[in-house]
Amino acid sequence: MKKLNFKVIIMQVLGLILLIHGILQLRFYTVAEKFICAVNHFQDKSSECWNRLFPAKEDIFNFWPSIYIWIFLGFLSGIILVSFLNWKNKLSPLNTILAAIVMYIIMRFKFFRKGILSRLFDSFLSVFSDDFKLQFIIGGVLSALIGILILWLSVKPVFFNPKEEENPD
Repeated sequence: MKKLNFKVIIMQVLGLILLIHGILQLRFYTVAEKFICAVNHFQDKSSECWNRLFPAKEDIFNFWPSIYIWIFLGFLSGIILVSFLNWKNKLSPLNTILAAIVMYIIMRFKFFRKGILSRLFDSFLSVFSDDFKLQFIIGGVLSALIGILILWLSVKPVFFNPKEEENPD
């Protein structure tokens, strides 16, 4: 079992952030019309789209939790992936535990609900299309794939110690 490696933990946290963001963007894609209406017409609840998409008052209260549960599902799938990669490459289980704790703290600060990453990528995604649905799917797929790639690279010894791989003992 290898020792605790802070470079791996930082890379895994970055990969988990992008993976969770990608999963959340893909969820936004599936409910894009409701999401856009809820964001744009929250103050004006008498608009046509609000009355059509949220006919009962309880519908809006059920809508946001149905979206934000995907942050937890992305976190859970990411931790399972990190655990598998760390186990497969014989890294310390403390790497997984510390990455999970850091991600939990990040989630407690509502990092994903505030849309910090979404605002960073908006100008890049608007190059592809003005359609929000297309931006959600492109952003979700790219973020999730980059997150998975970073998680995979985080456990590769060549990435952190190129000299060890060239001359094994």
